[in-house]
Amino acid sequence: MSEIRKLAPQRDEPATEAGKFLAKRGHVVMKQFHEIGKVKCDYGTKLTFSTLLFAITQGAKGNRTFGLKIEHETLDGDHESCLVDFDELKELLLAIKHLLSLAKQSASERSDYTEFEYITRDYLKVGFYQDTTGHQKAFFDVSPGGSMMFLDFDGLRSIFEIIKKGREYLIEKGAGVDAVVTQ
Repeated sequence: MSEIRKLAPQRDEPATEAGKFLAKRGHVVMKQFHEIGKVKCDYGTKLTFSTLLFAITQGAKGNRTFGLKIEHETLDGDHESCLVDFDELKELLLAIKHLLSLAKQSASERSDYTEFEYITRDYLKVGFYQDTTGHQKAFFDVSPGGSMMFLDFDGLRSIFEIIKKGREYLIEKGAGVDAVVTQ
């Protein structure tokens, strides 16, 4: 583990419902993962997106939770990941959609170096920066103190579509139903 990761904020307890399921002891836990897509980032790294369904039983009682696991494979073979609960997916999709709109609006403006970002409960960070010349680049980070991934806006649109596909898959599997997010 790199020195910077040791300095990053450490969670006292899981921030997501899915993380709480992973921390359970003395229960029967079912973990079901379904890969829904991959996105290549700049500098040869990649992101892998998988849906997750956790079910837990203790005696006659049971409970389920749904979410998304996003894993980053670094060039040196390290793996970093985060979990996004189902109830955060719609908000994440809307945030990405808004970031894409902001990038389009500010593309012709010249200003100070500026970053726009959205952060989930498990510290997934998605956003973009624009430098003083107007150059823009999207970024994605799955772990505090981890490696930030950079990608073009077509890559960010691909991430939107993969997350949307994963959310729809989870709805088919029984996750809560609400309005469908479209681009």
